[in-house]
This record gives sequence, C-alpha cells and structure tokens, in this order.
Amino acid sequence: MSENHVETVGRMLESVLEETTDPELRFKLRTALQLLVLIEDRHDGARAALEEAELDRELRENLRELGYLD
Repeated sequence: MSENHVETVGRMLESVLEETTDPELRFKLRTALQLLVLIEDRHDGARAALEEAELDRELRENLRELGYLD
C-alpha cells in the first residue's frame, strides 16, 4: 500500500509544528501526533485480526474494497 491517511495527516501536523513557535500550539500538535501513532497501532491490530478471521468471500471482498484489508 502506498501512503495512508494517517501518514498524510502526520506529515501535515509535523509541517505545521515546524512553523509554529507558540509553546501551547506545539504541545497540542505533538499530542495530536502521538494520538495518530495510537490510532495507527490500533488500526494495524484490527487489520491483523481481520486477516486471520474466518470470513466469507463476499465479506472479505467488501472489507478489502473499504480499505480494511490488503
């Protein structure tokens, strides 16, 4: 898979973080970046569970079309 949405948002937040000098905004941006890591970890865990699950062909294809499976 090429780039996912979480990576795109992360790059955007990092870009703004580099341009910002306000300590409060920098804190909020770093916190948002940390939350993105958590979201990505949970998403990867859910994806791994779906890959291992016994799903019928139609459901597996639907999940693949929605981007939940590779």
